[in-house]
Amino acid sequence: MRLVIADALVVILTFIVMFLGVGQLSAEAGLSAVQTAVMTLLTVAAPAQAAAMQIMTSDGATSGVWVAAMVAVIIVNLRFMVMVASILGRLPQAGFLRGTAAVGLVSASSFAIILPRLMSAPPARPLLYCALVGVSCSISAVIGALLGHQLAASVPALVGAALGAMIPIYFATLIARQGKHKALIANALAGAVLVPLAAPLLGSLSLLIVPLGISALSLMIGKGTPANG
Repeated sequence: MRLVIADALVVILTFIVMFLGVGQLSAEAGLSAVQTAVMTLLTVAAPAQAAAMQIMTSDGATSGVWVAAMVAVIIVNLRFMVMVASILGRLPQAGFLRGTAAVGLVSASSFAIILPRLMSAPPARPLLYCALVGVSCSISAVIGALLGHQLAASVPALVGAALGAMIPIYFATLIARQGKHKALIANALAGAVLVPLAAPLLGSLSLLIVPLGISALSLMIGKGTPANG
């Protein structure tokens, strides 16, 4: 547990602040505190929730707005397929159910913690480590969202915009921490550049297609590189 806290503390504290903006958007969209908590726990993805809130509060929102919001969340969160596959590939043979339980609450931030740990100094119980990191990050996201929901009326819109602006800086910091994993940084930087460029053409699917393409290219390059010695 000590290792989990040491690795995830920055994410836990940042999530509480970051998800204040998600809770504010949720309150503006008319969701209750319970709905906000459940949605945050099931997605743990500020971009996906923000997309859903924008759909629900749009001028042309209809009775089917919930379906559209759910579809947006699913499309944005398809990117987790790549992350889950990367983690499972470095876990001991655990079976489908145990593996799913260990990484079921993975987020982009917890992935940035878990994968480098598994690559450099795997913990004695990697499945438990992955599960605890995911749970601790998810709980902090829920706490932040609930605080934002309750304080929505007293938090100026400028604060919400500032919280949104800190997200790319936060992820850039997480990436910079992995200096010794050159391939990981290269993939992250490629995604940061190529996803926005592909977004006008692919829309939300760019979050899935571009990472899959980068991962496939990285694997091919890795297999084609002769081993040292």
